[in-house]
Amino acid sequence: MTHNSIKTCPECGQQLRFPKDVGGVLMECPNCGARFKPDFKLGKQVRPSSKSVFVQIFELPSTLLRYLGRWIGM
Repeated sequence: MTHNSIKTCPECGQQLRFPKDVGGVLMECPNCGARFKPDFKLGKQVRPSSKSVFVQIFELPSTLLRYLGRWIGM
């Protein structure tokens, strides 16, 4: 099992090896110096636990008040 991902530099075509859990940052090719963002993500993606629609509706007034309080400086 490999923990690396191979990407090709868009400028010079050099094959580059990156850890699979690195991404979303600006990478630089050691061969030509071209900078690019890889298409893979940081770490493991964890889906947030989704609340049911009923819980979201019930919590909506307090959520709105909290956001409004931040906006108007309460």
